[in-house]
Amino acid sequence: MVGSIYLAKIYFTDGNNYKLRPILIIKKNSFGDYIYIPFTTNSNNINNIKFSNNFLKNGEFKKESYLIIDKTCTISPHLLDRKIAHIKEDNLFQIYDKYCAFLKK
Repeated sequence: MVGSIYLAKIYFTDGNNYKLRPILIIKKNSFGDYIYIPFTTNSNNINNIKFSNNFLKNGEFKKESYLIIDKTCTISPHLLDRKIAHIKEDNLFQIYDKYCAFLKK
């Protein structure tokens, strides 16, 4: 599961509606939920990591995408819609390194 990219039901802050969004699962927590980093196609955030299909072991992204590392959240497994890709292990560790560097700032 860790390193998998899913389309997930991400609810708006009012909790009434959701949008299917791609997310990268980076850890399972002790409550059975998943810690994830969401994707965007917007390159304006300074804390984005540019994502490439070269990062993937399988699957593909049709649009240029970025991981929003300053928007990490948790999600219940029942909100995962479907798996769309899996990241290569060495690329996952590079993302961990960049995420940890962000946390240390």
